[in-house]
Amino acid sequence: MHYVVPSKTFFHRVVSLFLLIWFSNASGQTFQKLPDSTSTRQPKKILAVIVQGNEKTKEKIILREMKLKVGDQFDQLQAERDRLRIQNLGIFNRVEMDMVPTNHGVILVVTVSEMWYIFPYPIIFRNERDWDRISIGAGVLHNNFRGHREVIDFSFWLGFNPSVRLRYTNPWIFGKLKFYTSVSVFARKVRNLTFTAIDSSVNENQIGFNWRIGKRFGHFTYLDLNLGYKQLTFSEDVTGQTLSTSGKDRLPHVGFSFTYDKRDLWEYPHSGHYINIWARKTGWFGNTVDYLRYGADVRKYVPIGPTTLAFRGATNLSAGTIPVYDQVHFGFSTRIRGHFSERHSGENRLIGSAAFRFPIRKISYHDFGPFQSMGRYGSNFRFGVSGALFVDTGAVWGQNSGFGRDDTLELDDFISGWGAGLHFFLPYMNILRLEYGFNENWDGQFIVDLFAFF
Repeated sequence: MHYVVPSKTFFHRVVSLFLLIWFSNASGQTFQKLPDSTSTRQPKKILAVIVQGNEKTKEKIILREMKLKVGDQFDQLQAERDRLRIQNLGIFNRVEMDMVPTNHGVILVVTVSEMWYIFPYPIIFRNERDWDRISIGAGVLHNNFRGHREVIDFSFWLGFNPSVRLRYTNPWIFGKLKFYTSVSVFARKVRNLTFTAIDSSVNENQIGFNWRIGKRFGHFTYLDLNLGYKQLTFSEDVTGQTLSTSGKDRLPHVGFSFTYDKRDLWEYPHSGHYINIWARKTGWFGNTVDYLRYGADVRKYVPIGPTTLAFRGATNLSAGTIPVYDQVHFGFSTRIRGHFSERHSGENRLIGSAAFRFPIRKISYHDFGPFQSMGRYGSNFRFGVSGALFVDTGAVWGQNSGFGRDDTLELDDFISGWGAGLHFFLPYMNILRLEYGFNENWDGQFIVDLFAFF
């Protein structure tokens, strides 16, 4: 017998419930967690896939992340990969996948606990990972618009780097063609990082837009085209830093990006790998503004039991005359732990990292009284702790390196650091990292940061 449980209408909910009860009673069994990898049971055909808990999210958004389909032979390892891929959508506190074994096959039951999806929110955040560079503002975010995981975000902030921005993202357009797109418009005043690195305060005034359209191939491969335009001027007391003699640079750009992402869990991978290759051309050929940036980011995660060995290598290279406002840096968004607060600028950048991660307290899920009024959106808050040992190294240098000129990349240009830390898994916050790092001279520093380093 072959049953398909389709869209989330009232009729299909009744059919789903009937199938679930009928098969469970027929076999005298109830819900079971997915078997572990040591199970010796013969694979059984999947009779139906039932999704529950998705009050806001459309069922198809969840099902399209699953490789397992009705009619396939059940595979517990693939079921776990599918569960993690649904978790990667970033709109659920928790995703569970259970099965109901029957005499005819198995029924998969996917249970999701949705995050709250619309936030009128205050904005308080750091710039360039610096606690002295605080911005304060407000915004409205809808991260599951229409139940399709579309994002609409309007925000503004004052303080450091005051800005206003409107952004829309749609991760799946044109149906089975699997295209995705995003567009944003912005106006902002930004502190120039190169001048900041030499302890000088110079602001850039920017206004522009970005548009990206891409295609997803299967579950892991992405190819996209990026188009945009930015108009830039410096503060009145600075001259000669734009490429145009008028003091105003007009910066159209076009670029592409190829990504192959087979990490199991994006926010804190345990296994898999990630490859990103990109290029961005700014300006028109032969005009005053005409330069190229290109690079790659490669990551590998090797599971060893419950622990993980993680490796990363990334580069950001350039060709043409690079303006001061598009140089690359350490000490801002990209940092070397052990040299976390040091600032270095150049036209090219290379970074490498390795880490050993191990669980201390397994992630668990909790319901708290003060949040009960939020219903399902106030449940399944996660908490957990992992530890990590790490080493980072990297260098920035000028674009003429390697051609026998003055600004050559040398071994002395590299800075390195190592250390250890605790990583806390928190609801709605992703990862909170408390780390201690050393430089080459064993000078230590305490680091408080958000999100996994890589």
